[in-house]
Amino acid sequence: MISPARSSFKPQTRLGRSKRMDQHRGMPTPEERARIRELQDLLIVRFVERREAVADGLGERVKTVEAEINSLLREKEEIEKWAAVGSA
Repeated sequence: MISPARSSFKPQTRLGRSKRMDQHRGMPTPEERARIRELQDLLIVRFVERREAVADGLGERVKTVEAEINSLLREKEEIEKWAAVGSA
């Protein structure tokens, strides 16, 4: 027969470990969060630049800024994807 002290110890250990893992699942690291914020700030600037280029009829500048926007969005998505996978 298993002693009460021994059986009560195992569930507590599992619960504690599971709780810690759940708290971090899908959560980016502080560095990842900082980079995501930086990318969001850069995206805001680029979207404003794009709007101004469109308003001024600068087709080539619009294409350049759109390429920069797409690159920033891809980087942001990659960080978010790897943060979710790496933390799981």
